[in-house]
Amino acid sequence: MDLQGIGAISAAAVAALGVPAAVVVGRWQMRGALRAAEENGRAGVAQAESTYRAALDAVRTEADAAHLQWRRGIRRDAYAGFLLAMTRCVQAAEALPRRRLETSQLLSAAEGELTRAKNDLSAALWVVKLEGPPAVADRAEGVSSLTYEVTQALARKAEFHRAASTLHHLSLSNPIAAELDAALMALAVTVDETGYNAEPRAGETPPPEVTEGVERARELYGRLSDDIGTYEWVALLNEALDYLTDPEALNQQLSSAVEQLLSACRQALDARTSTDEL
Repeated sequence: MDLQGIGAISAAAVAALGVPAAVVVGRWQMRGALRAAEENGRAGVAQAESTYRAALDAVRTEADAAHLQWRRGIRRDAYAGFLLAMTRCVQAAEALPRRRLETSQLLSAAEGELTRAKNDLSAALWVVKLEGPPAVADRAEGVSSLTYEVTQALARKAEFHRAASTLHHLSLSNPIAAELDAALMALAVTVDETGYNAEPRAGETPPPEVTEGVERARELYGRLSDDIGTYEWVALLNEALDYLTDPEALNQQLSSAVEQLLSACRQALDARTSTDEL
């Protein structure tokens, strides 16, 4: 074989060897590209997940803030509604007639207004209990109880004033009524001077002066029972014996309880924790 033939064979051999090498190099390059693509894919997925989580956290934070604000608004309305109902209840009791009435229409209307105010207060208290938190609900219940005591004391005081007005008007033309009026005033002085307690201990008897004053007043009332009703008589006697609770003292207790309630309401509305924990 001549040199030219040998060269052709050598070239063909080299070419044959170069094909597998190129294939191998190509495979390595493809594998590298696949690995790079896979890494890029993983990085992209991780970035997407991170972005998704951040967006989800932002949405949750915004939703929690909106829910908290909504819950605060609901509670604020509940607290304000309760305090307004309490105020109306006291005002309705203060508006009860204290003068002698020619008809019962005015008294019936005032008593009806007081009954509605009490019902509204009861409903408002249940809303506060529902919305919470317990610290506010407990304070509100205490305020509600004191409000009922104040309204009851004001109602009894108004009843006494109406009875006293009736007795005074009757005394202008009836000497027995004038004697009863004087006897009740004397009884009140005796109760004050002897220090007789409006709520005596069990088994304790009133001082003789008090007992005599009560008997004298009852005797006079017996002669006027057609002109003065039983409820009026009881109101007059209870006032003379100092049995009626002082509304002013209860009002001071109510004011103090309201201040404590307001403090608890502010703490609940200013809380920054989850509304489920308030």
